[in-house]
Amino acid sequence: MAKADALPARLWTGIAVAAVLLALVLRLYGLDLRSISHPEVYVPGIPLPLEHSVPPPRLTWADTLWMHYHDEPHPMGWYLAMFAWTKVTGISEWALRLPGAVIGAASVWLVFLLGRRVFGSAAGALAAVLLALHGFHVFWSQAARMYVPGAFLGLLSTLLLLAFVYDGRRRMLTGAGYVLSVAATATCVEFVWPLLGIQILWATLVLPARGDFRWSDVLRARMAGMHPAILLQMLAVMISAPELLHSVYRARAGAVEQTGLAFLREYLSFGFLFVTDPDAIPPMALSAPVAAALLVAVLGLVAGGIRAPARAPRPAPAGAALPGWLPVAVAAAAAAVMVWLALIALHRNAALLVVAAGPVLALWLPALSRAADHVLSRSVALTRWREATAGPRLLAVLVGVAAPLILFVLSAKVEILANRAFLLFVPALLVLVAGAVTAIPLSWPRHVVAAALIGLFAASLPWSFARPGSPRDHKALVAGMQASYRPDDLVFVLDKRWEEAPLFYYLPAARFVFGDYAEALRRDPQARVWLVTWPWEDMPVITDERREALAGYARVDHVEALRASAELFVPPGNP
Repeated sequence: MAKADALPARLWTGIAVAAVLLALVLRLYGLDLRSISHPEVYVPGIPLPLEHSVPPPRLTWADTLWMHYHDEPHPMGWYLAMFAWTKVTGISEWALRLPGAVIGAASVWLVFLLGRRVFGSAAGALAAVLLALHGFHVFWSQAARMYVPGAFLGLLSTLLLLAFVYDGRRRMLTGAGYVLSVAATATCVEFVWPLLGIQILWATLVLPARGDFRWSDVLRARMAGMHPAILLQMLAVMISAPELLHSVYRARAGAVEQTGLAFLREYLSFGFLFVTDPDAIPPMALSAPVAAALLVAVLGLVAGGIRAPARAPRPAPAGAALPGWLPVAVAAAAAAVMVWLALIALHRNAALLVVAAGPVLALWLPALSRAADHVLSRSVALTRWREATAGPRLLAVLVGVAAPLILFVLSAKVEILANRAFLLFVPALLVLVAGAVTAIPLSWPRHVVAAALIGLFAASLPWSFARPGSPRDHKALVAGMQASYRPDDLVFVLDKRWEEAPLFYYLPAARFVFGDYAEALRRDPQARVWLVTWPWEDMPVITDERREALAGYARVDHVEALRASAELFVPPGNP
């Protein structure tokens, strides 16, 4: 074990508690300073102009369910939870963003528990401090998005899987918690599937089957002899499968930006610690020498974490298997729900009906896992490797390194790279880094490296707070308009354009005009008019039918913010 663990465990626990409190303060600091972004307006409960806004208003449970199933590509669970939340708390910026901030801080405690289980209390405490100070994690904890809650639930599922396998106590509770946490992760983020796949791979490698194997067992979907953890993973697949159907239903091309090797470099650099942000002016990016040095340092630490002494407990006795009827019943129920979802879909019905067979096919998962175990056990070299690498550390390596690498390779064929989605894997990466540091045998180099890491992560906070929350600063624009704005002013915007949606949040009672601008001026010839546009660096002035309709009007005020412009025009002859 790491030398640092010679200190009292209570000391490291106390440091982890302090890290959680620090994380909460950092994530609450300036929670309402950044502008609401267009994706944040997708939170249900926000009043928006009916038939003109993208997204549309979702003020009822029925509207929320319909829109987020038929029109929104992200999983539905987080949105449904936020619908209930906004009904209680309202829709202020603090209310919208508070859940992510609190859950982000709670993630720090979970990463401590993971680090403690893998390497010991010292590594857990260091990993907790690093996540508390992680600028990229802080940034997304302050956004009303699903990525930090999804990462929290994914981390919880990993911890509960380890608890189920290695702890003999409360296994019914930890087993049920594992299945439910996987299903909850599926309702937040699409990357639950690579995470669950990695967990299944780990369980297959670490938990050898009992009894004799026959290839006919695969055809019969025989589950006898398999560790209950793999049976729970089968149930997790079944219960999560409806969200997989929804992902197939709403899949779209071009939803993320592909950035090639730069993406992989930034992930491996402590999980996008100093992420490139093209939305800032000027764009925020590390210089090439600094980025290269950071990558080399991380690769060395990750390699050290893979080789460092780690805890290698023996799995607890397998215990009782699941009742034979339970998997069949869950598969039938999940498949029935998915068939119904496929039939009410507006398109892709045939493909969705094929996907609806997923829960039934999952019945073969234990048999396939057992077949893989049989093949692995026939190789002496593989058997020795399994014995040498089995344990919680292998799961951290698979989640923190293998899963992102696999997704990066797959991105050559499928557009799946989005740095915020990789938050699911960052905690495991930090645990490996912390394990490498705490394994340094000499005290003073260990303390120097730990202090340098903490300083580096603390330096990522100003970087994080300097990033804009949106390519356009709607909040600053509306704040600048307030000195001249009158409630009876007209506001010319474009119809059904996503760029306009945050403006509706900040000016809910404005007299918006979405089309027939010249006719609107004829109906109200004395009205003052705000022309709101969203210029870019290569197009500083937007000229369209709105500006043409205002020919002859005099511009008397001009407010500018980040890629945002509001010009006030008055009719001819008016002061």
